Amino acid sequence: MNGFEEKPRYNPMNPTRPQSSTLLNVNDPIQIHLLVETALGDSKEYEILSQEEVDDLKKQCQVLTQRIEQTRQNLAIQSKYRDAAISMAKLYSPSDRKDGQDGRRDRRSIFGHNRNSSESVKEADQERIASEKKCEELALELWSLEKRLMEPQSRLLKHTAGILQMTHKGPTKVPKGQGSSQQQGIPGSPESMYTYSNARSSMEPIHDEIFFDERSLYRPADRLDGFDIGGRDSFVSSKGPSKEQMQMIANTEQKLESLNSRLREVIIKANPEREATYGAPPLCRTDRNGKPSEAGTTLQSHLEYLEQSINTIDQESVGQSTRVQEQSEAAMEETLQELNSEIRNLLLPYDSNRPEPPKLTGNGLNEQLGYFQEIIGAVEVELSRASSTASKSMGTSDNLEQMQTVMMGLWDIIQSGEEDQRQRKAERRQTRIAQNLPQDEEDSPDEGDDPNENFSIQAFSTKVQWLYSQATRLKDQKKVLQRQIKQQRELNNKSDAAKDAELVQKSEELQRTQDLLTRTEADANNVRQQLSDMMEKLDETNQRVLMRDQSRSDDESAAVREAREELSKRNELNGRNETIAALEEELQDLKDDQSIGNAELQGKMADSASKIASLTQELAAAAAAQATFEKGVQEKEQAIAAKEKEMEEMNMEIARLQTEVTIARAELDGAYGSRAQRAAEVAANPAIQKEIDTLTKSNSSLAAEIAALKEKGTSSPDADAKMATLKKELEETIEEYEQMTKASIEWEKERESLEGTIDKLRDERENLEAQLSDEKVRWLGMKSPGLEGGGGLAPGSTSTTVLKNEFKKMMRDTRAESAKALRAEQAERRRLEDELRALKKAQGPGKSSLSQSYGA
Repeated sequence: MNGFEEKPRYNPMNPTRPQSSTLLNVNDPIQIHLLVETALGDSKEYEILSQEEVDDLKKQCQVLTQRIEQTRQNLAIQSKYRDAAISMAKLYSPSDRKDGQDGRRDRRSIFGHNRNSSESVKEADQERIASEKKCEELALELWSLEKRLMEPQSRLLKHTAGILQMTHKGPTKVPKGQGSSQQQGIPGSPESMYTYSNARSSMEPIHDEIFFDERSLYRPADRLDGFDIGGRDSFVSSKGPSKEQMQMIANTEQKLESLNSRLREVIIKANPEREATYGAPPLCRTDRNGKPSEAGTTLQSHLEYLEQSINTIDQESVGQSTRVQEQSEAAMEETLQELNSEIRNLLLPYDSNRPEPPKLTGNGLNEQLGYFQEIIGAVEVELSRASSTASKSMGTSDNLEQMQTVMMGLWDIIQSGEEDQRQRKAERRQTRIAQNLPQDEEDSPDEGDDPNENFSIQAFSTKVQWLYSQATRLKDQKKVLQRQIKQQRELNNKSDAAKDAELVQKSEELQRTQDLLTRTEADANNVRQQLSDMMEKLDETNQRVLMRDQSRSDDESAAVREAREELSKRNELNGRNETIAALEEELQDLKDDQSIGNAELQGKMADSASKIASLTQELAAAAAAQATFEKGVQEKEQAIAAKEKEMEEMNMEIARLQTEVTIARAELDGAYGSRAQRAAEVAANPAIQKEIDTLTKSNSSLAAEIAALKEKGTSSPDADAKMATLKKELEETIEEYEQMTKASIEWEKERESLEGTIDKLRDERENLEAQLSDEKVRWLGMKSPGLEGGGGLAPGSTSTTVLKNEFKKMMRDTRAESAKALRAEQAERRRLEDELRALKKAQGPGKSSLSQSYGA
């Protein structure tokens, strides 16, 4: 529904296409045949486009639809502004004022002048006319966009009708020679036309709930042309899907598989935590050539996976919108509480019984906004009271001149504050241009605001009323935000297709809402600062009025002191600006130092990785040398094995037992460290203690057997000589093995030292980050006394916000890179430990087999 379509029809008698007319009888082949012929004739001249042109038209429709939706939203907002302007114009109109004189008094400003003056009426009329003009422009733009949207939609519909007309297969006639034998056909008489079922369900390649062939809409016409004049031709129904249909099903499966894979990637990008738990899409069965072997077997699985993916995306969007809404409401509530607290502090000298603002509850903004409206009313009352007091005490012309001088000073202060606000808007525009962001309407210059406007009492009253309206505008903006949030929640009750289209739109609205909230906070700060300036200036005015009767010279000296104080405040403000610039330079230096430290850390980590790789290569070379050495030893054993079978068993048993004992001791030292370490591990693990006890018993039994064998072999001097030779060779082999074990231990120690260096560098980096954060917090916590008293916000506030955002982004990136490097290092460490453990296991059985052949 794009705004100019009617409600779709519904025909319960046609379940396959319910959006058809209720007058259509799908079981009437003559009516279907006439409709098909009419559609084919009408669409014969329609233009057929290429795939690229179709894609371009679809993209054009999508862009125009988005612009239409955005224009509608702007038109709705401008309509609300227009209604508000009309209400304000009615308020200021003379007729309404006359009607309201009997029932209530006119509302007056702080200087007693009527608000419904001619200038106010003129200004309200100008605002109303501008709002109505803007609404007319938006309505005209919306009409032109909808008219532009009709053209690509019409071309797409004509292309669809043309391609269907081109690919429609006409009635297939059977040759007359075959008319004599009717094969399972239907009699060719017209009376039998209604005795067979509709062709809509006669040629289904698969079930209707899985696949729907749109060409079946036109197939009832084939039966009408399938009868010959003499009734000799017959109709033969197809009993199985054709090759073309099976190919179409296979292509559909492949497209669904690629679509499901892309959906899974989108879901994982939106929520990386689902990567481990979210299953992969089903795969099609293929033959050895990579083509699908059975078409249609995984189609239902793909559709179920697609439905599951859409539901998952819906859940993620709902969760994200809820989180953003809660965060925005919490930020607004906190900002309103701070504003209420500061206004209350301004009113405490005049009303000590003023209650404190409500605390943060997280349940909404109603309490804070109610308190804000109440305290603004109290501020207006105090201003009116101060104004009435000042007007009573200024009866003479001198008093009027002095009061006018004071008001001119206040007028200059307000004008300077507005000039500062315009400068901040210009800075925001330059910042958005530098960041390649679109221009914001809120940052445009204020309409109807003349910076060179001369002072007058009416203009001064209008300025004060404008300050009050800026404060009350927050409540209207809160209502707008609530309506937008309600619209965001209503998205959850719509269909999946509408949700996908409106989700992007609501995200943009939420972003604009956040920007509006930021600007609202800035406006509230400006109003708060200007109100504080007004209160301070009114206090000074009261003091001057009371001191006027004492001495005129005192008034002049007070004015001089005030000018000097303002000059000193300006100097102090300049000094603060210079301090902020110096701190910005220091922060940039700290950023550079941190980037250099990160680069050095990455370089050291790369060196460590290269050292680990070299150690791995050396370990592999040592394993290869050990295998070569074992091969040579086996050849020597084969030469010795031919001698004296009688001594072979004894010597082999002795050599085997001694070798196993020595290897077990060397492996124990190499694998489990020193005795103290092993004792600590044994104390922590009872299973190791049990295994050591078993090995001790086995070692004792083997030592006993060695002693017995030695006693048996002492009588043979030749055997002793051979035994000594074998022992020498065995000791050399064991010594080489111990050297390799020591080398592996040294590599392990070197790796541990490199890890210690990495940990030390990481600690240094964290210390630098902590120092940088402390410096940033200390710098942000500094407040200038000149900024509290008047003059608005410092010009460097925008750059401070930008620096804070850049700092947070830099910290997040640094932490992510460090965590990624640490994970990679730990994975590499675990891999090397597994390889070393596997090498040790492989070396143990090799030595045992080697020792078994030493006795030959």
